[in-house]
Amino acid sequence: MHITLRQLEVFVAIARAGTGTAAASQLALSQSAASSALSDLEYQLGEPLFNRVGKRLQLNENGRYLLPKAEALLEGASEIEQSFKTGVPVRLRLYASMTIGNDVLPELAAQFLRQEPDSRLEIAIGNSQDVVEAILSFRADFGLIEAPCHDSRLVAEPWLHDQMQLFCHASHPLARTTPDIAQLQQTAWVLREPGSGSREVTEAAFAPHLGVLNSVLELGSAEAIARAVGTGLGIACVSNRAISDKLTDGEFAPIHTPWAQLNRRFYLVYHQEKILSGGLQRFRELCRLKLIEEMEQGA
Repeated sequence: MHITLRQLEVFVAIARAGTGTAAASQLALSQSAASSALSDLEYQLGEPLFNRVGKRLQLNENGRYLLPKAEALLEGASEIEQSFKTGVPVRLRLYASMTIGNDVLPELAAQFLRQEPDSRLEIAIGNSQDVVEAILSFRADFGLIEAPCHDSRLVAEPWLHDQMQLFCHASHPLARTTPDIAQLQQTAWVLREPGSGSREVTEAAFAPHLGVLNSVLELGSAEAIARAVGTGLGIACVSNRAISDKLTDGEFAPIHTPWAQLNRRFYLVYHQEKILSGGLQRFRELCRLKLIEEMEQGA
C-alpha cells in the first residue's frame, strides 16, 4: 500500500467541499486529476469513502473514520515543512574527552544555547578512544579529543593549542626543581588510563627518555589525578587548564623538564560519511571562533 499525501489532500478537500469540482479548484488541480487521486485512494484502501448523491459526494462510514486521521497526517506534514522553512530545532550529540569536557565544552555549550535557545545538546564525556569509537559507530555526531586521530574513516581537524604540565604536591621533593632522568625514573607516577589523550601525550614526551614510567596508579580524570597527587602519592602530567588554579594558590608546584615536548593540540572529529547539518556547522564555527579567541589572547 502506498497512500500519498496528495491523495489524502484531495480526499479531505472533497470531504469539505462536497464535490470533486470544487475540491479540484481549491487545490489548483484539474477535475480529472482530483477524481483519479480519489479513485486511487479508494482502490488502495479497498473501500469506497463517499456515497454518490447526484453530483455531490457525502462521506460514508469509511470516510468519516478516515477524515480525522487524514487531517492529522496533513497537519503533521505541514508542521514539518514549516519547521524546515523557519529553522529546525537543533539536536546535537557531542562526545568530548575529559579535559575538554570539563574545562572547555561547558562554556561553548552555554554560548551555543544562548544563540539557539530551542536547541538541545546531548553531551557525553570519556577518554579520546571512547570518543573515536562513538563517532565510528554514529552514536555521536561530533567529537572533541585531546590527541591526534589516525583512523582514516574520520576527519580530524586540529583545534585548540594546549600545554601539559608535569607537577607534584608543593611538599614533594621534586617541587619546582629540574630533576635529572634518574630522579624521574625512580619517582612514582600517577597516570591517566590507556586510551586517554593525556596518557598518549605523557608517554610520547617522557617514555623515550625514561623508558616505562613507574606508574603506581591509573585514574580516569585529571580531577582524580589531582586529588591523588594532593596526597603526596607521586607526580603527574595533565593539562595546565585542569590545574592552573591549584598551581597559582600554591597547593601544587611545577616540575621543570625543558627537554620534554608538552605542547599538544585538541582535535575536532567527525565521520567522513557524516553530513554536517546546519546546527553542526554552526557549532563547528563556534569552535573555530574559540580557537581564534585563544590565539589572540596568547599573542
